[in-house]
Amino acid sequence: MRTERVLLAVTLILTIAAVAGADGMLIPGPPDRPMPEVPNFTVKYHHVTVEIEDQVSTTHIDQVFINEADREVEATYLFPLPANSVVRDFAVVADGKRMEAKLYEKDEAVRIYEEIMRQRKDPALFQYVGNNTYQARIYPIPAGGERRIEITYSELLSFDADIVEYVYPLSTEQFSNKPVKETVFNCSIVSKDPIASIYCPSHNVDVDKTDQRHATVSYEENDTRPDRDLRLYYSVSSSAIGTHLLTYKEKGEDGFFMLLAAPTVEREQASVPKNVVFVIDRSGSMSGEKIEQAREALTFCVNSLEPEDEFEIISFSDNVKSFGSSLSEAKPARIKAARDWISGLEATGSTDIDAAMALAMKRRRANRPNYIVMLTDGLPTAGETDLGSILSNLEDRREKMAEAATRVFVFGVGYDVDTHFLDKMSLQNNGIATYVRPSESIEAKVSSFYAKISRPVLTDLAVDFGEITAEDFFPRELPDLFHGSQIVLLGRYDKRTCGRTAVTLTGHTADGSHDFAIEALFPNERTEAEYIPVLWASRKIGWLLDEIRLKGENKELVDEVVRLGTEYGILTEYTAFLAEEGEVATAEEATDRAAAPMAAGGAQTMGGYAISQRDNNQAMQKAANMSAQNAYMDEEGDWQQVAGIRNIGQRGFIEQAGQWVDSRLRIGTAEELKPEIEVQAFSEAHFQLAREFPGVNSMLSASDNLLVLINGHVVQIGTEGKETLTAAEIEALQAPATDTGDDVGVAPAEPVEEGVAASPAAQVLGGLAGVALAFAASLTRMGG
Repeated sequence: MRTERVLLAVTLILTIAAVAGADGMLIPGPPDRPMPEVPNFTVKYHHVTVEIEDQVSTTHIDQVFINEADREVEATYLFPLPANSVVRDFAVVADGKRMEAKLYEKDEAVRIYEEIMRQRKDPALFQYVGNNTYQARIYPIPAGGERRIEITYSELLSFDADIVEYVYPLSTEQFSNKPVKETVFNCSIVSKDPIASIYCPSHNVDVDKTDQRHATVSYEENDTRPDRDLRLYYSVSSSAIGTHLLTYKEKGEDGFFMLLAAPTVEREQASVPKNVVFVIDRSGSMSGEKIEQAREALTFCVNSLEPEDEFEIISFSDNVKSFGSSLSEAKPARIKAARDWISGLEATGSTDIDAAMALAMKRRRANRPNYIVMLTDGLPTAGETDLGSILSNLEDRREKMAEAATRVFVFGVGYDVDTHFLDKMSLQNNGIATYVRPSESIEAKVSSFYAKISRPVLTDLAVDFGEITAEDFFPRELPDLFHGSQIVLLGRYDKRTCGRTAVTLTGHTADGSHDFAIEALFPNERTEAEYIPVLWASRKIGWLLDEIRLKGENKELVDEVVRLGTEYGILTEYTAFLAEEGEVATAEEATDRAAAPMAAGGAQTMGGYAISQRDNNQAMQKAANMSAQNAYMDEEGDWQQVAGIRNIGQRGFIEQAGQWVDSRLRIGTAEELKPEIEVQAFSEAHFQLAREFPGVNSMLSASDNLLVLINGHVVQIGTEGKETLTAAEIEALQAPATDTGDDVGVAPAEPVEEGVAASPAAQVLGGLAGVALAFAASLTRMGG
């Protein structure tokens, strides 16, 4: 029997720049002779376990790779290692054998890494140039064989302004030959100081704060290719409300900020007593399962009232009934009586929304926050039926007792509700509308929502930024802060008012009015948190689209949507045409093409299509992470991904004729699209760009057919061009260009002939915003 020899050697690259986390990839071929003709290995599973205790993290990675080639191969394992980290254990399990690691010299490691890139010709590898990287040579791996790799390292995490940051780059899994069957991330946090906010801008994670000093964060996905690094922040604070600031600012430009606020001592802190009026539709259309689920949901809400709360229940059809003659204290006897009253609700008659909301407004009191929770499944058919008049009446009644702070939360059930009407009802009264599709449970959706708002901690919030000129906030109006929740406020700050200042959050607690102040730095330059501008732009675009949807289109709003969507690579119904092939257009032509959808008909107000367009806009306005960028909700409420436009760092890129183009280069004239310098992909010149301009490595990873701005200079990466850059050429690129072209001009699509299906980028528009492009016949099938 032949005894197979298993070879393992590990190389450590030590250079200046480094990522803040690590994840390995297995490249076919030995370090000095990569095998580009051999397919990438498939990652069978990828498990990450992280323990963070007082700013020190220990990360354990467990990966299994499968050789998809039809022959035995050698492979190179690449592992980007964080700065300030110490490897505690590294092992490759091959045929039951555990192999030890061996380190090689830095210069040899750098040479090997660049040779791998030249041979593999995969531009995505550019994002790791300059990182500390382990390299493991693994041999042999039989056809169809597996190798399990485990590594454990400890890292001293960055701590700035009471915020701890942890990053794990899951993005290397994009090199898997097939989707990763199982990706699991579990993190436990132990802190000697109370934990305030836990925030993940990259992924939609689950967070459980078991007490004020312990928390867990988890994330799982199956059969996907993770393409985004997982970034996690948590803040510590001894204040009852932990408030913290994150910033992003390029030199000479206005800055961006993200303000996080969350209760610190959740279990012990008293809730603010509140008045709650439940308003439920019992018209005939609510009969059957709808009214049964509504009764269950209302029972849950009543059972969740705090002892100091007061409440009322109003039901309506063509007549209005109430549980009491005024607000009732949430005492056990009244709660039991309310449950009995709810159980007797029957669906019959027509719908008088105006009269029901009039009585709800009368029940308010000025001594505490007032929440009105209204549920309906249709349009008004009795009493006042004009939607504008109902909204006007509601506003008048609110103003008659303006001192009674009021938020109106609306639930629209089914597809027969008018989303514009219900959205305006909630937005004009500092609340939000939620929609329950026919396939969804009324009980589950209402109960989940009420559980989140049942215990307010801080109400009537306001923020003062001291000496800093801050503006363009999203959300426009701060919501109340509840137990188990946090507020994420994004905005801009003036480049002329940088520096340290006191940021003060004010509001009402159970003990009265309180201020929560922190000392914050608004820097003149800080570019690490590059996700902040994109999240801010996403929220602003969502707000602009809602303004257009609810108030009608105007050129100024459309112009701003086009500008932001183009600059930050965010897909909207006004920017999708940019992903089509075509000629460069002038600013006026671009806006005309963006406004064309309204010529085919206005936005819909009813049906699954209308609910999807509203939910898409709301998702953008609430954006707290990058997980849903350039995705849209279809008519059935399912999320769909979109190709042709993407965000890398804080920049947008658009695919046109097979080339990925820096979106800012679609803003200008045709002459400005001509590159100042052309570089041959994977040549020495390509690597010179990566080494001299490490800030653009993530952009260089977009494609090997690329048009990108570097310091305002237009650079093209492609099959032809310079193989080496001279010192003078590098120096010229390092000097900022005097004119980067800020005049709007775009490459529009050629019109689609009648009966011809639109491209995927155009087809998504129905789900995105509910307007029918004149050139996209398939929109109605996609969007409803």
